[in-house]
Amino acid sequence: MLRNNGGLAQSRADHCRIPRGRLRWAGVAQAIPEKAEKAQTVRYPVQAVERALAIIQLLADSPGLRPMGVTEVAGRLGVSKSTAHRLLTTLAGFNFVTRVEPAGKYRLGWALYQVAHRLPHAVGVHTVAQPLIRETAMRLGETVNLAVRYESRLVFIESCSAASGLKVETPRGLPQPLHNSAAGKALLLDLDEKAVRELCGARLEASTGNTLTTAEALGADLILSRRRGYTLDDEEAAEGVRCVGAPVRNHEGRIVASVSVTGPSQRLAGAKLEEAAACVRALALDISRGIGFLGDTTI
Repeated sequence: MLRNNGGLAQSRADHCRIPRGRLRWAGVAQAIPEKAEKAQTVRYPVQAVERALAIIQLLADSPGLRPMGVTEVAGRLGVSKSTAHRLLTTLAGFNFVTRVEPAGKYRLGWALYQVAHRLPHAVGVHTVAQPLIRETAMRLGETVNLAVRYESRLVFIESCSAASGLKVETPRGLPQPLHNSAAGKALLLDLDEKAVRELCGARLEASTGNTLTTAEALGADLILSRRRGYTLDDEEAAEGVRCVGAPVRNHEGRIVASVSVTGPSQRLAGAKLEEAAACVRALALDISRGIGFLGDTTI
């Protein structure tokens, strides 16, 4: 999302080196029929736990996080109203859902946020990356992001913007496609075309006229990115927005995250684009070394 705060960034850094220093049941309306398939990967599935988690996912998928009543939840899960009521009241007791008065409906509770907020810190990369991302954002006067892969999607877990004037906001915590962003492409750099096809599919959804829509085109773009030294989103996720990215590697050399610099296309061009690319490469390497990587480049 582009947002104008008035004025343009006044300063640029001369260099970018930083000192060292779901349960996902697609369509919960069909959660119960899918349960048998899910249970094949769990040796001793507990039905009550499955249903409770399905309720959380159901409320999370509700448009605008709209609260739901007992009757609706029961109907969507295919259980009795008494069962749905017991599950909801139990979840409410731990603040994973909250009862909304006077309608008596339920929405997600703050305990979910408190638990989820701890996850990026537990991974390790977030703790190392956070101050470095902030410093890079200040140096460039643009938005800098940290992302991880969640199954076949991308999730931004950190974003810092130091842009004045027109700036780009990055939604955190929302699963997004891998193929149309620099951060997503950076997470795919170690995969060959076959693996990319298996992960993302043969046909890729178009967000703009510039989006790469086939696995072949994405594979060719990844080859170019490896040669170039960074990934590029040239208005592929959103019109008027350009982005450069690089992968973050752990002590085993495995890609565990990615970083990106995002800005309006009119500003992130020419020399400024090259500066951002140099900064994102340096940032990725510094974060990687902070979590044990010993190489000279993460690309």
